[in-house]
Amino acid sequence: MSAYFVFHNRVQDAEKMQEYIPKALETMAPYHAEVLVCDENSEVIEGSTNLPRTVVIRFRSRDDAIAWYNSTHYQAVCSLRLKATEGFAVLVDGFVPK
Repeated sequence: MSAYFVFHNRVQDAEKMQEYIPKALETMAPYHAEVLVCDENSEVIEGSTNLPRTVVIRFRSRDDAIAWYNSTHYQAVCSLRLKATEGFAVLVDGFVPK
């Protein structure tokens, strides 16, 4: 079953983000990840948030997603994103109708 990392954040340091993005994308290749969404102007339909940026990344499985996130290659660049943004991330499983 597919799994998805969903990042909601605000970019506070665009220069660091420009450094982070190509490095992060490079780390995803061995995990067959696909960036499905990268929207700087998310529209809140219900509830409230002051975080305008949403990124959704699909992985083949939760194990692949966790392996990517915890990999030494991604952890080497993750600090760039954490320094450049404020926000949160969640990992969710895809929906399989029964």
